[in-house]
Amino acid sequence: MLVLGVLCGCYLLLVLAIGWFSLHPYRIPEWITPGVLGAPHEKVAFLSDQSELRGTWVPAEGSKKVAIFAHGYMMNRSELTPEAFLLWKEGYSALLFDFRAHGKSKGKLSGLGVHEVRDIEAAVAFARSKVPDAKIVVIGSSMGSAAAAMALGMNPVLFDALVLDSCYGRLDSAILGWWRFVGGKLLVSLLAPATPVTWLLSGINPYKVDVSEHLKSVKEAPVLFMHGKSDSLAEPAEAQRNYDALTGPKKIVWFEGLGHSEGRLEEPEKYHDELLRFIRDLNW
Repeated sequence: MLVLGVLCGCYLLLVLAIGWFSLHPYRIPEWITPGVLGAPHEKVAFLSDQSELRGTWVPAEGSKKVAIFAHGYMMNRSELTPEAFLLWKEGYSALLFDFRAHGKSKGKLSGLGVHEVRDIEAAVAFARSKVPDAKIVVIGSSMGSAAAAMALGMNPVLFDALVLDSCYGRLDSAILGWWRFVGGKLLVSLLAPATPVTWLLSGINPYKVDVSEHLKSVKEAPVLFMHGKSDSLAEPAEAQRNYDALTGPKKIVWFEGLGHSEGRLEEPEKYHDELLRFIRDLNW
């Protein structure tokens, strides 16, 4: 009986520790900048919830078009730097930034996309301070996609167009999907209690966070979805559900046999062709 109690106690401590570390992700160093690729850039900072977010501004002289790039969980602004360079060559100024608790930004607690909604709002406000009356497209990856989608759903005139790469649907499904992505079905079974633990530690009820419900409010902004058909984290059914929730202009591009956020890496020509087609069709 004592052994069983000790084992249960160790398991509980393990789940609590994993929940805590999930909300306090390891910070990956920046590995590429727009300057490495040949674009002008400057380091910038702005506030979100009184916390300083760090970023990189890539100016396109005389342009009224801005692309904002929102990275995924446990990543940083480097993740989408090649795409920022691509759009800069198309005449877009670009803002790359680190979400709270990621990269060089302040903050210790990740909201897994929920609190990051306010980071998106702050990034848009900063971009508009640099380019008044700008047309703005937000390009997200994974958690960044979810945060951007929820931000636009809460305020459908916040920005003008949206690209969602590997966006999750429901947060509870995404948390389990993360464990499936890392270690397969066995890890999902072992760490299923981490979902309510995340709720306990963060104050965020993952069972009530639903990107699809927010997308129902988006009526006019065009939205491009990019998603792997074999995504084990944000499952394809979740992407389809997000897509179906939209009633405005939309397109979904599937990457056969590819997993979470792999389309951009494994089939970059297709990814970039679809991104540029979407951007050019905006006719800004």
